[in-house]
Amino acid sequence: MVSNATPLLRDRRAARRFSLALLLLPGIAAAPGSARPVSAQSSPVLVADHPVFQPLRPPSAYGRALAAGTRTESGRPGPSYWQQEVHYTIAARLDPVEGTVRGTGTIRYTNRAPSELPVLVVRLYQNVFGQGVQRNRTVAITGGVRLDRVVYDGETLELLTPLDLRDAQGRPPPGYVISGTVAQLFLPEPLPSGRTAVLEFAWAYRVPGETAFRTGNIDDRLFTIAQWYPQVSVVDDVYGVDLTPYLGDGEFYLDYGSFDVAITVPEGWLVAATGELRNADELLPAEVRQRLAQAVASDTVVRVAAAADLAPGATGGAVRTWRFHAENVRDFAFAASDRYVWDAVGADVGGERGRIPVHAFYDPSMEHWKVAARFSKDALEHFSRYLFPYPYPHATAAYGPVGGMEYPMIVFIGRSQPGEPLYGVLAHELAHEWFPMVVGSPEARFAWMDEGFATYLESLARAALSGNQLARLQDQELYLRAALAEVEAPLMRHTDHVESAFGRSVAAYAKPAMLLHSLRRLLGEEVFDRAYRAYAEAWAYKHPYPWDFFAMLETESGRELDWFWQAWFYGTETLDQSLEEVTLRAGSVRVTVVNLGGAVMPVEIGIEFDDGTTQRIDWPVEVWAGTRRVTREIP
Repeated sequence: MVSNATPLLRDRRAARRFSLALLLLPGIAAAPGSARPVSAQSSPVLVADHPVFQPLRPPSAYGRALAAGTRTESGRPGPSYWQQEVHYTIAARLDPVEGTVRGTGTIRYTNRAPSELPVLVVRLYQNVFGQGVQRNRTVAITGGVRLDRVVYDGETLELLTPLDLRDAQGRPPPGYVISGTVAQLFLPEPLPSGRTAVLEFAWAYRVPGETAFRTGNIDDRLFTIAQWYPQVSVVDDVYGVDLTPYLGDGEFYLDYGSFDVAITVPEGWLVAATGELRNADELLPAEVRQRLAQAVASDTVVRVAAAADLAPGATGGAVRTWRFHAENVRDFAFAASDRYVWDAVGADVGGERGRIPVHAFYDPSMEHWKVAARFSKDALEHFSRYLFPYPYPHATAAYGPVGGMEYPMIVFIGRSQPGEPLYGVLAHELAHEWFPMVVGSPEARFAWMDEGFATYLESLARAALSGNQLARLQDQELYLRAALAEVEAPLMRHTDHVESAFGRSVAAYAKPAMLLHSLRRLLGEEVFDRAYRAYAEAWAYKHPYPWDFFAMLETESGRELDWFWQAWFYGTETLDQSLEEVTLRAGSVRVTVVNLGGAVMPVEIGIEFDDGTTQRIDWPVEVWAGTRRVTREIP
């Protein structure tokens, strides 16, 4: 199982005394209290055999996708795979005096599903801040979002009342209903497969303050804007339409498409956003554009602009409109402030992009942010080498009230501590540009598929930066604390259904990252990295589920891993292997190892002889099939 066992350098038969230890795979530690002395006297009481090594049975919905050919047993998308197509055109105005965002927009929505759609589901995320709305976080009430216009293919849809729905005969009349953060649009006629429809919206809302999450503002002078526009919900080949409400904790599941967004702000404000700025010549003085070009070619951070460069009078007019275009993205976010300074540096991400600009927008009073662009460059280059080249035309880190949140091409970072903590949060959020910005999993249902993957990548980047290969031990420690406190939740549980905030965090971040390190050790770094990369490339700009990931790693590694997924992703049992008995014989030692926990892993036994030589014995995980006690002779 492990290829780098240290060979015995001298004749083992000459050694008369030895010490023996039970080793643990890095990234998986025994439950606290499991260390026991070697003893032939004790005989621990064992619980009933645990059902490991049973075939993993994905849900029937996934089985139907396999049968339909949209997914394959190898873990790759099938020949009949489909997903919906969206194109957003939005005009928005940020009014810092009122603290509001007002927007109008159209959505060109193409139904690629093999069946018609009588209803479209639209997300109104800002309603999580509305009075009386169900949520799992404490919020300051803003009133949520106000819809001023809803139009479907030229026909205005009115808000329906419970009376409208009650009196409907069969299908509800054309119109829409709102339940919390979810709106359902009952269409005049079902949208046929292959047909494109145009939706139009007008809306407004009050931007929440500094104590909010994912979005917010500081003193109405610095805004990070996200979850801010009506967004069509995913319809996929496994579960159909996604009706999951946004409660605050669980994150997002989004379709890919293009965005054309015009953002109007007061003159003198800097705007950072998803997408490429299309009217830089209109907005930025020549010297600013020159410094930006210089930064792209440089490995040294360049100060591109400050508020003074865009002060009133520099270009004329009370407000300015910034125009952005983005392709093949699943969301759009932006940050704006008259306090920002703008740093940039070039990053070599390889592939078709080659060198791209990496931006940092921040309040200059945050002195430690001077290295933010350089830190971001380092993380992006690391991930581009490890997985595949960063696919977008820029990457931006924007300071604001949000502790850490990711969106295509832009991440929001809050008041992180200087040095390594700032690097860690930047690396984590930028790792999300691969998971889930490119590999678009359903985050609320399976949070580990984005947060766990990003935490794993973050630990690799931190280890490379510091030279400390034990950077992942923090994740192991957090996992052990949750297991000891008995607040652990299965990774496969919906994140909104986990009661303990600490347990939810460990299940989403620390434990899956630790398990990826363990799997990398089990399969070997080269095999795991190849399989991990193959999964990411196969599902780029698509919608994978856990069973796709499981199957892909088994296919690429040639290993059957159902025992691993069942024990560690579906359950919360711990690893607790113990030496029960050691008997010295002529020319050998008889060793008995028992599994006191509910989870399984291979066994690693380390032997140290009195002449200083060492040997490691590996028992494959299959030794636990049907038993909790294994005895073997070691020559």
